[in-house]
Amino acid sequence: MNYLPTPGYQRIKQTSLNFVNAMKMGDKPGIYQKEAGEGESFYGSYHAAHVLDLFGELSTYPQTYREEWAEQFRQRQTEQGYFSKHVSDQKRIRTIEELEPVWHYTRGNIWALRVLGCKPERELAFVEPLLDARKLYQWVKHYDWSNAWAAGNQVLAAATVLFALRDWYGVSEVDKVLEEGMYPALEELMDEKTGFWGTQYGADLPNGLFGTIHITPIYFAQGWELRGLERNVDSTLACQLPDGSFWPGGSDCPDFDGAYMMANLAALTDYRRDDLVAASRRYLEHALMHEDPTGNGWLLHRRDSVPADWVPRPHWIWQEGATTAIAELRDEDPNRTHIMLGSWFYPLSIALISHFLGDTGYEGPYHFNSHSLHVCNVFNEAV
Repeated sequence: MNYLPTPGYQRIKQTSLNFVNAMKMGDKPGIYQKEAGEGESFYGSYHAAHVLDLFGELSTYPQTYREEWAEQFRQRQTEQGYFSKHVSDQKRIRTIEELEPVWHYTRGNIWALRVLGCKPERELAFVEPLLDARKLYQWVKHYDWSNAWAAGNQVLAAATVLFALRDWYGVSEVDKVLEEGMYPALEELMDEKTGFWGTQYGADLPNGLFGTIHITPIYFAQGWELRGLERNVDSTLACQLPDGSFWPGGSDCPDFDGAYMMANLAALTDYRRDDLVAASRRYLEHALMHEDPTGNGWLLHRRDSVPADWVPRPHWIWQEGATTAIAELRDEDPNRTHIMLGSWFYPLSIALISHFLGDTGYEGPYHFNSHSLHVCNVFNEAV
């Protein structure tokens, strides 16, 4: 459905762009802070590109501008093809087992390049072992799925790389390898009782939700049938808190995850439709509580919350040589109020909910770009 810009859409857009503009550094294309006072940041630039793309602004920049923006991502690519912030990695050859610390970073650089419409300089040789379907199957299964959140992040990154290998370099066997390797592994890992990934291995429902949101975009991108829809609806709704959020005090990543699943599940099934509608309206009210009242971006925590309401959110870090992720707790510092991720995820989640409900007053011509898998929905147009 194509929407004309509503006044609500225009407000959401301006609030988001105000923060992006405030984080811009200098005149060189693509140089942004992630948050005020931090200085130049990969995540600032990567998320800025996504915010601009969501509102159709990125396409208004000349290709020469986007190419110059893309150069900073290209410079982070190693000789083997993965991306790293460490200069010492430039010539380092990593085995598949040694890629854990760089999967997420590689994913972000590839998504940024894809929304900019640019390619890296080097092919993605590091992923070649996963072009063997059996190896890919075993690799997906080797993770500790009791932490579906951390495992799902890694699998989504690998899918990102394989899609890029197919689309940028014409490696035609990618679809067959995914169908014969990744798909059966994921099917075996889904919990039939919850519709989530990892809950049968000990993940609680929220962790299962945050893992599932990293798996379902792969299904949508490949046109695979998502099973367990009714149980998935039950589980997703069970994760929502009374204030409409999906994390105490609100948090950009978990909140987006809940909104993403509700909007996409509603496109796939009519099961508990009234409950999904009610939950989505609660979510929209909650998301708007993160809007900066001065119109300068989106707050880390609800406007009506206090630090005692917050639960620090884990960021999953894979250290060199580690076989499991560790939780680095962040977002509890009251002096940190805005980050670039929130100015992507809150408007994106509002876009998803308004797409589903259709009568919120926030409908508009949002750009759902499937080249970035967090924006890949079951209802996106083919790319």
